[in-house]
Amino acid sequence: MKFRSSIALAAAAAVAVVLAGCASGGSDDTAPTDEAASCEGPPQAGGSLTVAKQNETLSLSPYATPGGFGDTEALNMIFETLVRMDPTGATQDIVPGVADEWTVSDDGLTYTFNIRDGATFSNGRPVTAEDVQYTLDNWSDPEVSQWASFARGYESTTIVDESTVQVNMSQPIGGFLYSLAMVTAAILPEAEAEEAGEAFFDAPIGSGPFVLDEWVKGSSISFSKNPEYWDEAGPLLDEIEFRFITDDNNRVLALRSGDVQMVDNVPWSQVEALEGEAAVTLEEFEIPSWILLSLNNQRGPFADQNVRQALSLAIDREGVNENIYFGKGELPNSILPRLRFDAGADQIAPTPYDLEQAKALMAESAYPDGFEATLEYPSGNAAFESLAAVLQGAWAELGVTVELVPGDQATLSQNFTGGEYDIMLPYSFAASDVPIPDEFAEFYAVPGGTNGFFTWWTDPAIEEMVLEFTGTIDEEERAALWPPIQEAMLEAQPAINVLNLPLVSAHRDGVCGFTTNPISQSTFTNTWVTG
Repeated sequence: MKFRSSIALAAAAAVAVVLAGCASGGSDDTAPTDEAASCEGPPQAGGSLTVAKQNETLSLSPYATPGGFGDTEALNMIFETLVRMDPTGATQDIVPGVADEWTVSDDGLTYTFNIRDGATFSNGRPVTAEDVQYTLDNWSDPEVSQWASFARGYESTTIVDESTVQVNMSQPIGGFLYSLAMVTAAILPEAEAEEAGEAFFDAPIGSGPFVLDEWVKGSSISFSKNPEYWDEAGPLLDEIEFRFITDDNNRVLALRSGDVQMVDNVPWSQVEALEGEAAVTLEEFEIPSWILLSLNNQRGPFADQNVRQALSLAIDREGVNENIYFGKGELPNSILPRLRFDAGADQIAPTPYDLEQAKALMAESAYPDGFEATLEYPSGNAAFESLAAVLQGAWAELGVTVELVPGDQATLSQNFTGGEYDIMLPYSFAASDVPIPDEFAEFYAVPGGTNGFFTWWTDPAIEEMVLEFTGTIDEEERAALWPPIQEAMLEAQPAINVLNLPLVSAHRDGVCGFTTNPISQSTFTNTWVTG
């Protein structure tokens, strides 16, 4: 499936491309297993699942997630938020979570939430209005949460009664419900969290579908079904283990051997080979994921817009897509992944490959003779190793000498957030936490918080545009305001989007019902196993 820029993100958020059983040849006794047939009939409760994860869990605190998706994927198993993004991925809608009902005032300044009957922490204690108030006050406090910027506009929470809270806003925020749906706003038990202090996040108590069993840092994290979870329909599995296998080849070897039943990110170099394996099913999900190439605007060359534009123009994205990503990527027309309200390629053209223009821009820059820089990227990632070599060669044409520096995720995260890098591919898997532009638009354009998403880029004019967009609650107005911002940020080029990419996962026969929400995260509540 090759995604086009004219395809809306929601069109196929959870459409699976079942490829098992497509292998040719073989006699009857070696015929491919029909995975779809093995999952016929009603879902079965019980059993366990082992998943090889590309990203390691470094933290179980929603207030600090240095491991990116490696952290948030685990947090979503343990915790739940007031509202959620559709866990089936069929829509981009906000659906009930701890709250089963809510209302929003016409001026966008008051949100009233009803805590559902049966919302219970894994220790058996009901979720109370006090827990919600405690959580949201901490979530919005920059002294507590690294991600307090998500809470922009939040003023206070008023307890109406034990099952009702009123959230008061200082200003309307168009994407506020999506901010509440992010695991950074996970509901914590006040008494238990206060008693344990920082140690709470070593063995956290949440109201999500699973409970932490064991966390072997650097190796694995395992969960068991939360018997107190409110949804009687799920989860179906008794146990899930995430094994951290960052090396691409080892992850696929574990799947082929049956050591794991599922891998969350199929290495691009292995896609074609796995398509022909009888016992394996591949699934593609169109999500807001992209190859994020970050530029440290604190460091001389990258503070020069001509240099930033030249580096982007010198990338042969079509060649990268065909030769490294097997044609499954999409040429971007934004520095961000494909998001709601984006203008199509007919309105904002994707960045072309134009080496002559890139050389002209370098000549106009403060670095006409080039410069030296390091490019850091996750080790054990075959696609990034190939991409880094391509970038090194492409930029050499501009007089830029690049030293390639592979590193582990913990080191990359530390260097990235600390601004101790030149150029970086900071994550093996980069995706927006919401399917709307608000999150990363503010990350990049609004000073404070993430310091221009750790590029240290600022532009007061674009900041003003972004603040108007994020402060607008009318969807039609937001749809009109976003494309000019999309175009302005692409021109400014504080960071580079190399390609938009789908999520490709793979599982062995007998794994059924796997879904992700619109940003590729799964709580495995619909997943079950046969046999």
